[in-house]
Amino acid sequence: MQEVIVAAMTPRSVLLVEDNDALRGLVADTLRNAGFSVRSLALAAQTFDELRVSTPDVIVLDLGMPHGSLQGTEVLAQLRDDEVGRDIPVIIVSGLGDLVNADVARRLGVKAILAKPLISLDDLITTIRRIDVSP
Repeated sequence: MQEVIVAAMTPRSVLLVEDNDALRGLVADTLRNAGFSVRSLALAAQTFDELRVSTPDVIVLDLGMPHGSLQGTEVLAQLRDDEVGRDIPVIIVSGLGDLVNADVARRLGVKAILAKPLISLDDLITTIRRIDVSP
């Protein structure tokens, strides 16, 4: 009998959902420089259209979006009902981080909650790399 060794796979592709243009650009560039393939969106409402094009290994999601638009919290809940998005790990990066119920977030597939003003970008990179995306 042969032993099968399964190694943990680290994420390679990231979908970044952040409404702040400057922060979105900075985070996307930093993640690319760290070796990740990054697609970025300015509005949470664009998430599901983007998932139909390509499925990322991880979603980095800002909860607070412009007033009157789909919020990150709504996207998070809808992801779990979406055939394509239900199993994608999510990292929340938000100014609302202190208000997020950690138990509810974990049940919705949130792997980490990082508060803004943004933590060190190195912390975000480390957090993404720690996620096991093995099938």
